[in-house]
Formats: sequence, C-alpha cells, structure tokens
Amino acid sequence: MTQLPLDFEAFHRIHRPVYVRWARMYLRHRADAEEAVDCAFEQLLVSWPAVLAKESPAAYAWRVMKNRTIDAARARGRRAYPVDTNAFETTALRQVVDPIGQLEESISLYRAICDLPERQRDVVVLLYSYGLSPAEAADHLGITPAGVRSTARHARRRLREALGLTEEGPADDAH
Repeated sequence: MTQLPLDFEAFHRIHRPVYVRWARMYLRHRADAEEAVDCAFEQLLVSWPAVLAKESPAAYAWRVMKNRTIDAARARGRRAYPVDTNAFETTALRQVVDPIGQLEESISLYRAICDLPERQRDVVVLLYSYGLSPAEAADHLGITPAGVRSTARHARRRLREALGLTEEGPADDAH
C-alpha cells in the first residue's frame, strides 16, 4: 500500500468534513456527497505537487470539490441546490407567532442567498449556516479572513437590498 504524502493527509483531514457537508447540501444524500468529495480528493492527490504549487491550494481544492459535486448531481439527473433548504425546518416555524409569515420570509431569504454571486453565497453558507469563523471559512476558501469579512459585508448588503431592508445595524459587523 502506498503511503500518502503527510501534507495531503493533513489537508484531507482538515477539509473533508466541510466538503462533505457542502456536497450533501447539493446532493441531498450523504453517500453521494462522500463519493463526490472522495473523487475530488482523488483528483487532487493525482496532481498534489502541482496543487501545492498553486497560489492558493485551498481555493483550487474548493473549486475541484464544487465541480465534482455539481458533476455528481448532473450524473444523477438532479438539480444542484446552492443553499441548504433544511434551514426551513418546521420545528423553528412552530416557535414563531406567525409561522406562514416566517416561512415566507425564510423562502425570500433562501431565494436572495441563491441569487448572490458564488463567492458571497459560499461565505454566507460557511459563516451563517455552518457557523464557521471567518478564519475557518478563509482556510476552506483559500482567501484571507479579511477577505471573508469583506465578502460577508457585501453579501449582507445585497441581502438587505434584495429583502427590502434598509436599516444597517450592529449585526452588519458581526463575524
């Protein structure tokens, strides 16, 4: 059995859990997500020295993972979903005064997130759906934490505009 490069093993251990979660959001099935992510890592391993030579190996790997996930969705005749619709869990709706109004707001937010540019959508999902810190999101996306915060700020501004919210409050500086 061939020994994997230690840096590849470390990269795999750090990134695979988030990659599988991301792929599962698109594919709606854990086994399909794991298969897509494993294919991405196989592709990365084949050219690992070249991956390491890239300006941002993490950004390149993120793109490979996303492409493999989208390819897997297409191969299964499925439409890939860019945002986790599980955010609209009925348990959350049971705790609000106006569940229909809350559902309408949630659907509007979902649509607005789907309409964000890809990088902004990635940052929003990693920060607010997965609860990663800007530093953790930056590690996965291959950008700086400041880049994540800036992208999140722009995404929140676009979301406020899309949802017809004009007030900027302290939440804008969160994360």
